Amino acid sequence: MKFNFLFILSIVVGMSGCGGGGSGSGSGGGGGSGSANVPDPPARQLDPTWTLQAADPAELNLNTSDVDAILNHIFTDQAVQSAVLVRNGWVIGQRFSPGVDISTLGTSWSVAKSFYAALIGVALEEGWLTDLDQPASEFLSEWVGTDKEAVTIRDILEMRAGYGADSGIYYETDQSTFAIDFPKTRQQGTTFEYSDPTSQLLEPIILRSTGMDAHAYLTEKILLPIGIDPNLIGMWLDRTGTNPLTYMGLDMTPLDMARFGLLYARNGEWDGNQIVPGSYVQASLAAQTDFYGLHWWVLNSAFFAQEPPILISAALGLNGQQIYVWPAEDLVLVVQTQYEHSANQGYVLSDSNFPNTCTARNACPNSTGAEVASYNQFALMSLLAELVD
Repeated sequence: MKFNFLFILSIVVGMSGCGGGGSGSGSGGGGGSGSANVPDPPARQLDPTWTLQAADPAELNLNTSDVDAILNHIFTDQAVQSAVLVRNGWVIGQRFSPGVDISTLGTSWSVAKSFYAALIGVALEEGWLTDLDQPASEFLSEWVGTDKEAVTIRDILEMRAGYGADSGIYYETDQSTFAIDFPKTRQQGTTFEYSDPTSQLLEPIILRSTGMDAHAYLTEKILLPIGIDPNLIGMWLDRTGTNPLTYMGLDMTPLDMARFGLLYARNGEWDGNQIVPGSYVQASLAAQTDFYGLHWWVLNSAFFAQEPPILISAALGLNGQQIYVWPAEDLVLVVQTQYEHSANQGYVLSDSNFPNTCTARNACPNSTGAEVASYNQFALMSLLAELVD
């Protein structure tokens, strides 16, 4: 089905060439005397950083050819807009489609789920929530006395709240009310089912527990502390113009997406400050069901239906928005799809104002012909393994 706003697992191999930009700046090293008998000194080795400045891969004892292979593979997908690869806090590879650079906004789609889920960890640390097994009905009073009364915050984060997937929430006006009222179809805490209404429940839970709306809480507790300027991003609201969307809807540069990825790659810490509790980050990136954590995908053997060469977690969004996080190697990879939206249009969702990545993907409701195929994620895992081998 084209333009399916509900599920983003299907990733197939693209067959086109790469475009734009370049990766690291070639091999490092000093000048030497010019004599054939005097070898060039080795490239300096950089210490881990929080700056996300560009560095030559050689300065981190990595091969530029391996970085190029990763970017080449990603850009076999003709719909890709940007790819940024970070190791030890240094940008060691970046590539962009024509007319795009590091400051160009992309959009998140369901990658936003992972951002807003991080706020639950913050609210736990601050005492607004008791624990993950707290019934959500303590904040969603509409559920008291119903079959949803026992649904816990953990059930919601693990996509086991009992909600089905095919909701149509994207087309609803008041999407938080829709999510609260959405019918439960199975026992909570049992079957995993990826569901946008489940994630939109985070909006009223955050508001009613902390007293701050989800956008304001995200800005204060996560974005500003990790160096993301809220004036330079887009935060989408539902069609009422009042409810923050928590299942989708963050427009950011790839570098800002990488900041959030680095926060999770480093156990919720940012430059000496614990932003999200480490235990919560670890639980988020670990499989709580076959291949899903706390609003993060776990790219394991259950996800791929074969054993991958490495174990990475990811925030995945519609049409190919990705943040890959590999904590063991302090590595983050961000991929964004070509995006059509002017900030002057604002960020209230409507039929004419929406995060348009479907045009590049040839996946809009009125598109004809085949969708633009993405790169093969399993092959990407192998290329990342080769990078650090």
